[in-house]
Amino acid sequence: MKHLIPVLTTLLCVSFCSQASTTAAGKTILARGAVLATDAESTQQRALKRRDVVYGVDKITTGEKSKAQFSMADGGLIALKENSELNIANYEFDKATQQGSASIELIKGGLRSISGVIKKNGGSYNVKTPVGSIGIRGTHFELQLVGADMYVAVWDGAIDLTLENQQVVSLGSNEPFSFAQVTALGDVIKTTQAPAVFAQQIVSIDSNNLAESEPAQVSSTPPPLENNTAADISIADVYAEQQFQAVSDASLVDQIAQRQGIFNYQATSFDVSSSLGEVSDFSMSMSVDFDNGTVPDGEISFNDAGGNWYAAYSGLIDLTKLDLAVTFASHNNNRATGQIDAVFLNDIDTITGDFSLSEINNPAVNANGDFRLEP
Repeated sequence: MKHLIPVLTTLLCVSFCSQASTTAAGKTILARGAVLATDAESTQQRALKRRDVVYGVDKITTGEKSKAQFSMADGGLIALKENSELNIANYEFDKATQQGSASIELIKGGLRSISGVIKKNGGSYNVKTPVGSIGIRGTHFELQLVGADMYVAVWDGAIDLTLENQQVVSLGSNEPFSFAQVTALGDVIKTTQAPAVFAQQIVSIDSNNLAESEPAQVSSTPPPLENNTAADISIADVYAEQQFQAVSDASLVDQIAQRQGIFNYQATSFDVSSSLGEVSDFSMSMSVDFDNGTVPDGEISFNDAGGNWYAAYSGLIDLTKLDLAVTFASHNNNRATGQIDAVFLNDIDTITGDFSLSEINNPAVNANGDFRLEP
């Protein structure tokens, strides 16, 4: 009998360890490019794709020009940027009691997170970084590691960042500042506007012809901020905060994740104006590939007194919004540039947003509008 005890103990350990390894922390809602999960216990790697489960022992990495988004067990959302490494140290949530705790570690790169039920119900939710540990008091924040520095943005709610020297830095709601840079020396530089490192993609257009060009990435090495915590420091290429408000209904993300196939959306209503007067013959289309989380192509076309406006665009599904970039634009025979913002409504058969276009050599000639798209 005594010989059976070590065997039973081993079996129980194997069973427990196996159960711990297979505890689902969330699921993948977008995996673009090289996205890998490494089991911390077995060191086995697997390439992640849409709808794949991630576990409480996974270390997730994204490669060059890659990104990933995850819907966590408690309804929280995590978007991982390119060249990033995230360790899911612990993510436990009991659906019956609606209680749990979470601890993740950003090792390199950047992430954007919207916390879920764990934090809403008072559970512990911590994020470890190379410069310190973050306690979440709110819902929506973003981190970016650049060299030995870390940049922090709080879009909604508040966070408490405990540095290695035990100094506590509070940012967000009911605090004077929502953004900060923590230097390699531990200095904290707070600002009221987002550092340039959080800027979205910009589009470069070949000045020699009207051919389509690829979106260019914003530099990953932004200039250092002035060492001034009192002044309102203006920084170029900042995020528009309203584009990143917390998702009120995480089920919308699940609806997007569940949809399959390619849907073609057309404009059903719009309101467009031009600096040259009356607008006619407006049309807009968007193709959304839910299987790959992309917008392969889209077009806008309309006329004004100066001729035909035309814009082609493409992009990605980014949580509940669409991350779009104009790849080509023109007005009559003149090169143009522009921007498009769009989000899914609670019914994902509807996309709403706005756009702006202008001639490159004569920005005074421009047009803008709002739109609603449906299949």
